[in-house]
Amino acid sequence: MRRLTKNLLILLIGLGLIGFYCEFLIYYIVTLQCGWPNLTDQNEDVLKAFILSDPHLLGPFRGHWLDKWRREWQMHQSFQAIVKVHNPDVVFVLGDLFDEGEWTNNKQFKSYVDRFHNLFSLPDHIKMYAIVGNHDIGFHNRIRRGSAERFSKLLNAPSVQHIILKDNHFVLINSMALEGDSCDLCQKAQMSIDKIAERLDLCSKKSEQCSMNNTIVKYSKPVIMQHFPLFRKSDSICTEPDAPPLPERNKLFRPKIDALSKEATEYLVRQIKPRAVFGGHTHHGCLVQHLYKQYDDIEFLEYSVPSFSWRNRPDPKYLLVSITPNSYKTIKCALPTETTLALTAVILIVY
Repeated sequence: MRRLTKNLLILLIGLGLIGFYCEFLIYYIVTLQCGWPNLTDQNEDVLKAFILSDPHLLGPFRGHWLDKWRREWQMHQSFQAIVKVHNPDVVFVLGDLFDEGEWTNNKQFKSYVDRFHNLFSLPDHIKMYAIVGNHDIGFHNRIRRGSAERFSKLLNAPSVQHIILKDNHFVLINSMALEGDSCDLCQKAQMSIDKIAERLDLCSKKSEQCSMNNTIVKYSKPVIMQHFPLFRKSDSICTEPDAPPLPERNKLFRPKIDALSKEATEYLVRQIKPRAVFGGHTHHGCLVQHLYKQYDDIEFLEYSVPSFSWRNRPDPKYLLVSITPNSYKTIKCALPTETTLALTAVILIVY
């Protein structure tokens, strides 16, 4: 009897240690394998930005509760490990926070937002900026009355926003507001973008400092954060290891659905003159070199950030970006894969 009790106790302790490793410790072990990229201009104050995209939290209408719990636990544990290990200055979430946001009523959406904040909670000294995605409010022609406004209100995320962090300028944009028609959402977004472009242009002509919103700031070339990629015909130009698999990679994009239209892209480039662009939406990784000779040789890199969730890809990723007014550098980091966790648990149990 004593021997049976001892064996049972050993089994329970072993299972507890396996659970602790697979459901907690492994996230820190994987996170520690990635770190902030180093910049050459060490004399400047470096902004540390953690960028993720497309968490797609399931809502009240679809998905099994076990799938919902499992994926959200993975994202919660990953996010908290990244924040504790890397201690970023700012977090950018590039849209599709929710999978069913466009279908929810106001009560359901409020519950959705509360759950998002619980899963992706941050200490007070770290800022978070959420950019709206099509699953949050719908594609342009399917946005219900009030959907964009409630996202903006509850997540403090206007359709167009200009923020300055350590003299780095960021322009955050609602991709669905760049349809180019006469809708109220699009007209307001264009007015905001034009005003930001005018301020940035005036600021760029000052030798040292300029005034924006009654604050003295330094000019630096802005960074665009949005949900859609800029215009491209397909992902066939993507060569990252986490690019879409073939033949999906060669599937033609639908403008305004899979990426911005060519007209909206050229408008943004002409007005904002970015030094880098970050987006999500495709759930895959892609790095695109842009050169616009017709606009004074504006040149920049565009980064498509893979999804942060196991539901959208087997190997979720995120970016760590070190930024100063004069330079920036990115590194793509991996999360634990679902297959690795399952195999680890099986091996440890058998062992």
